[in-house]
Amino acid sequence: MSRICKKKPAVCTDEPLSNSSICQKIALLRDILRTSYGPTGRLKQIHNNVGGHVLTTSTSTVLLKRLDLSEPILKLISTSIQHHTTRYSDCGLFMGIFTLQLIESTQKLGLRTVAASKVYKHLLEECNMYVKGDSCICKVRVDFTSCNSLVALATSMLTSKPACMLNSREKQHISSLITQAFLYSIPCNSPGVTCFGRTVTIAIESQSVSDSAVFPGLLVDVPEMLQSADLKRLGPGPFKVVLFSTSLAGDISEVGDVALEVHEGVDPDFEVLQQLLRLGENIVKNKATLFACQKVVHPVLQQYLREYGVIVIERLGLGLMDPFVQITGAQAVASLCSPVPPEAYGLIKGFSFQSCGSRELLQLLPCKDFPFSTMVLCHRNETMLEELKMTCQRAEHVLRLTLREPYALLGGGCTETLLATHITHMSQSTASKTATSLGVSHSEFLMAVEVFCSSLRAVTLSLEHDGQDCLIDLTYAHRWVSDMDSHTSVRRACGCGLVEDRSNLEKTPLNTAYHTFCPVSLENTDNQPKILDSFSAKLSALNVAVEIASLVLDVKYIIRDVN
Repeated sequence: MSRICKKKPAVCTDEPLSNSSICQKIALLRDILRTSYGPTGRLKQIHNNVGGHVLTTSTSTVLLKRLDLSEPILKLISTSIQHHTTRYSDCGLFMGIFTLQLIESTQKLGLRTVAASKVYKHLLEECNMYVKGDSCICKVRVDFTSCNSLVALATSMLTSKPACMLNSREKQHISSLITQAFLYSIPCNSPGVTCFGRTVTIAIESQSVSDSAVFPGLLVDVPEMLQSADLKRLGPGPFKVVLFSTSLAGDISEVGDVALEVHEGVDPDFEVLQQLLRLGENIVKNKATLFACQKVVHPVLQQYLREYGVIVIERLGLGLMDPFVQITGAQAVASLCSPVPPEAYGLIKGFSFQSCGSRELLQLLPCKDFPFSTMVLCHRNETMLEELKMTCQRAEHVLRLTLREPYALLGGGCTETLLATHITHMSQSTASKTATSLGVSHSEFLMAVEVFCSSLRAVTLSLEHDGQDCLIDLTYAHRWVSDMDSHTSVRRACGCGLVEDRSNLEKTPLNTAYHTFCPVSLENTDNQPKILDSFSAKLSALNVAVEIASLVLDVKYIIRDVN
């Protein structure tokens, strides 16, 4: 077929980072991410130009999914951040701000990209060696004999998501629930290969956050007409369970797009109903106590099963099918035309009613000590509830990462200031030797070190949005925020809460020049950091940020097919 219009040549953009339009878009994306960062980050509302649902968030994953980015460079950065958060669930905004700041600062100083990339990769290796080493003073070991570190990690994630709209008491409550759900998911005394359990999240709108709770087992909506007396009549468990993944509504239309041959005088609807009743007889004969279906169950079949004391759960939904299979061991039956095989039945230990606010739920308890729980989250409106649900799921994943690497990094911007100070101090003494080994000039090396460290400090500065000055103390290199009220008598602490203020602790604004020094380790203290960041997530974000920034700085042409 001939073309309707003549094919256009591809558009080639030379030196894209020298293009003012692209640079403006990079700066705009950095500002969007920077102003979303931290506990006082500003919320973003996203909606399309023809109306529809308005999304309110400050989370990088949600934000970047909904932003329509036209520039290939920005798409690359956005995709990298989303891939990172998919794997690690945290530090997306940190990664984005650091990446964009590295790119912008390198361009502004006119630093050779080849030299910059070499130095950045060298400094990244130094960061990795330092953070993973025993002498690192910006990490703490997660103590699994106490929940304090785990709760602090969960609280830090909740605090950094202002769209959750939680007060301090609610944050503490939800943090405890996240930790509880995480502990429920760890198998105990499991021989052979050990697998994590699972946490199912149920969201309930227009309820107080304090009504949120975690329950062992799986919670589902209470079946119609089921009373507590019905459960008492069942006696002790275990109970037999059967699960269907096909519709049992009895509609001919749900057979599918096939040709049906119907004999004269036969009523298809009646025959389907008879088949459903034969299926019910088979279930009753096999002494099943719980009959569950992903879709609709015909009222006549429901009535028949209830007469024989079988509990019927319909409209289970696709989302609960896999959890139901896990907790019961049942195999989902996809046909109503043949008897249920014996191996398809599962077992549960028992049932109970649970009240969550105004909602009544049925709790299914696993027959074995299977690590499974349901987290019921309540909040005042849909927007807050969605943000809270996503944050809790990600926070639990972050806690799981601590089992692989049982460490956490100091939060509140203190890790960034410590790293920047350590790298600056270390580089000063080895500048000539390292520059020669990397094949760059002495001045290029020092300039690249300054860009790297100032970009780390820029991330820390992004935590403040209310006009207060960010400070660094010249002893421990922790981040501080200036007091709005100089007459306060409250004893204050650094960003992570580990170092307490004192009169002889010298501080200076973070965005000004100060002498290089080696940060001192805090000793002889019983203080514990109150704000912690994920070790695995932040270290990965740091590595990917440097790699992506180096890649973008190396881009010489963008070739765009406009056909």
